[in-house]
Amino acid sequence: MNDVIDFDKMFEDYAAQWFKEREGEFDGEEAVEAVMPDVYEAWASSPSGKLGGIAPRAFFDAIEKPDELVAILVGTSEDCNPCSLLLDKIAETPSCAPLLKQIIEKKDAKAKLKLLCVTMLEEMGVECPADAYAEIIADESADEDLREGVIEALKNHAKEVAERLYKMLDGASAELKTVIAEILICADKDERTFKLLTELFANGENIPLCAQYLGAYGDERAAAQLYRALDSCDYAEYIEIKNAIERLGGIVDDSRDFSADPTYAAVKGLK
Repeated sequence: MNDVIDFDKMFEDYAAQWFKEREGEFDGEEAVEAVMPDVYEAWASSPSGKLGGIAPRAFFDAIEKPDELVAILVGTSEDCNPCSLLLDKIAETPSCAPLLKQIIEKKDAKAKLKLLCVTMLEEMGVECPADAYAEIIADESADEDLREGVIEALKNHAKEVAERLYKMLDGASAELKTVIAEILICADKDERTFKLLTELFANGENIPLCAQYLGAYGDERAAAQLYRALDSCDYAEYIEIKNAIERLGGIVDDSRDFSADPTYAAVKGLK
């Protein structure tokens, strides 16, 4: 879009001029970073010729229609980064939530924009679009940052989406099951979750990660399986299994010699 206002660039220009006028007053990067919030506030409150004499914050405060706010979000996410003042305004406008959900549900919406919408919905504290999120985590070819953002969001809503996730387990790949497990350990205790976690650990595809999940889940019944795994694990696996057992209230004898284990050297940073 040719008419999109790059507010980040506006601030950069303002800050450059601000520091130029105060050259020599700030010694080092830390001093500059410390004053930057004040500089940003000054910019946000100062009338701008590029906005017809309106201050950036007042510009956004004057927009009441949710579709206009979201339209600016869509436009500025294409060629530049949306202004934090815009994001704050959207987060304070509950009627924007349905529009943000619609963007996430669109097949052709850019991953960067979708992730912004995911972040906004979390800041707004509203119900997440569970079906759209489920599709994203099930798509192993999806943008990595978007997928991670959705996983984190689902962890915040684990209790509400648990049943939806259990249904996805049938026929799911080991990778997807591991993602679902990461979310379900944040939900209420359920035998289906315990079964999933112990199966993933037994499969042995990612012992350290699955041990972490068992420890985080907190079901003491997993200790027996974890103890058995100590007999055949390498050092990298041992560390996480030991941590998980201790989280469950158990004790692990540290006398085993791993000096000949290649993973020992890797973990310890030895040559």
